[in-house]
Amino acid sequence: MKLGARIFKTGIAIMLALYVAQLLGTPGYVVAGISALFAMQPSVYQSYKSVLENLQGNTIGAVLAIIAVQLFGNHLLVIGLFTIILISLLAKLNLQNVTGLAVVTQLVIMEASGDDFMTAALTRFSFIMIGVLSAALVNLLFLPPQYETKLYYSCQQICNDIFKWLRLSINGSTEYHVVKHDVEDIRDRIIALESKFNLYKNERALTRKQNYRNIRKKILFKELIMTTRRAYDLLRRINRYENDILHLPEELRVQIKFEMDELMTLHEGILMQVNNKLSPVHLSEESFMNGHFKKDVLEMILKELQGIEDPPYNKQHIILVLSALFEYREKLEHLDKLTHSFHHYHQDDNKIKVSDDGQDI
Repeated sequence: MKLGARIFKTGIAIMLALYVAQLLGTPGYVVAGISALFAMQPSVYQSYKSVLENLQGNTIGAVLAIIAVQLFGNHLLVIGLFTIILISLLAKLNLQNVTGLAVVTQLVIMEASGDDFMTAALTRFSFIMIGVLSAALVNLLFLPPQYETKLYYSCQQICNDIFKWLRLSINGSTEYHVVKHDVEDIRDRIIALESKFNLYKNERALTRKQNYRNIRKKILFKELIMTTRRAYDLLRRINRYENDILHLPEELRVQIKFEMDELMTLHEGILMQVNNKLSPVHLSEESFMNGHFKKDVLEMILKELQGIEDPPYNKQHIILVLSALFEYREKLEHLDKLTHSFHHYHQDDNKIKVSDDGQDI
């Protein structure tokens, strides 16, 4: 069983909402806990949006509930009809995200009856908003999301798994189905990583200077994730066309291995620069492979493909693998420039908040 920060914050928000609502001394305060559960969001910015949207949606639901009870009573058919009207109206106003809680607001108000209906309606609406505000307050003050830590360590761990399989696959030391299963798992982790980045992208800073720096951080993390995806694309194609690669001449296969080792070393160095464990220099300008044994892979592959009419491999598959390799290199060189630029223009505050206890998402 895994207990994350959001689970703890949800429990704290429910307790806070119930405590505050209970202070009012009226029955039905459990609704505050329900609304806190609905209103808990994965990010601070989402909580801010949730408060505004819930205020609008719950107000609409409360007004419709009061109108319905005053004109037609609280018969089951009336409740169902006005629920349809509420959902349609929220969709028209682009407030679908708060439909669930708005319907709860309408139901708990329409359930009330008696001479003090208006007082009960306002009290229950207050309970709903207490829950919403409690969730937003807890999300702001308790265990704020550490997006940079999660994004960094997720990229690092995913890349480590990709590099492991790349080094083994190019030597033909793997089983196709085993690698394919891990490739699919890596794809799902990258999708989760991109979803987490979308939450980080929506975060806002308090000052213009901080916002400018945060924009550059977001661009850097975006490119970091895109580069991770390029590494994944290379692994996927090498796994798919592994048999064709193994039928290449040994000298060409060795040069491809040199190229991949150089790119993986560059990628690992950039990751260390992002975490401030390596000095901010242009890693892509350094030559990791010197000497006569390092040759131009593109020239060799073109010469190889032109020289043999009926090779024991599919030429198109080899080109697809080489295109993924060169796309990976191009993305790494761009990421290297962005990393150097970030450290150069933000020397006073160029540290990305990465703690030592990051976990893969």
